[in-house]
Amino acid sequence: MHDESVIPESRGCKAGICTLFEGDYHLGLAAFVNSLVRAGFNGTVWAGYRGALPPWLSQLRKENAGEDEYSAADQIRLVFLPLATKMHLTNYKPQFMLDLLAGKAAECEYLWYFDPDIFIRCYWSFFEKWLTYGIALCEETVNYNMAENNPMRMQWIDLGTELGIGEPRLLHQYFSGGMVGVARANAGFLQIWKQILDSVSRAGYDLGIFKPGTPDMPFNAGDQDALNMAAMYTDAPLTTMGPEAMGFVPSGFTMYHAVGPKPWRGSFLARALAGNPPSPAAKFFLKHVSSPIRAYPPLRLFAKKVDCGLAALIGRFYRRV
Repeated sequence: MHDESVIPESRGCKAGICTLFEGDYHLGLAAFVNSLVRAGFNGTVWAGYRGALPPWLSQLRKENAGEDEYSAADQIRLVFLPLATKMHLTNYKPQFMLDLLAGKAAECEYLWYFDPDIFIRCYWSFFEKWLTYGIALCEETVNYNMAENNPMRMQWIDLGTELGIGEPRLLHQYFSGGMVGVARANAGFLQIWKQILDSVSRAGYDLGIFKPGTPDMPFNAGDQDALNMAAMYTDAPLTTMGPEAMGFVPSGFTMYHAVGPKPWRGSFLARALAGNPPSPAAKFFLKHVSSPIRAYPPLRLFAKKVDCGLAALIGRFYRRV
């Protein structure tokens, strides 16, 4: 567990963003950064990665000869940080955020984490205001109404007692691990989140895989279950939105989270013929992969858009029940 004393006091009032990716998730990262440009974000995005750097980096101006630091549209500083962890990157989130706050993000008063398959829909000013109210979280669609006396939650309370991390607050919401916003003053939440994951690892869960348990186990969802337990044990205020915030259900305006089949993989048409038309997140992705970062060559992007358009047409008449 990190000692909160190692996190320096902020030297300025600004927000930074971080994400984690590997492999073809660089395509989602491109759309994410492009959506941030359109949203009006001005600042730094730290991208922790394993494997190769994105092939589209040659399009951007390099800002630092000694580091992988680039400029997108003259308003976003995009910094790539190589990672050596053997964890599945989803389980590395609290460690990554703590390391940033203690180092490269030392001047940030607020730090956001977004999965690289999330795309911003509204003005960034909304997010700036949101995070001033507490730890920013969004509800999942699965288990989003998780009762205070749910047996899984009761097992988390048993672990909290064992770890001696205080008294839990009673919650009935279940939050997504795809996005979290934390003020430096509330960095203790990240420490609790990491402490829980460390305990989960000691209990025999393999944090090198995405879902380290089975549905009948209290930490089947790894980092996401640990995040929800941490939300119970932090004394920081929470500021939360429902599943509409990530586009899981209609009426949202803030983000799209491309869960399920990734829009950069496979054929939209093949999925539509199987009863799964393109999601709003997939359509949004295709609108945000050409500027300022061109994630696809022009002909490839044209083919993807035609594929999606035909799939959407089929989806108007045929959906899997």
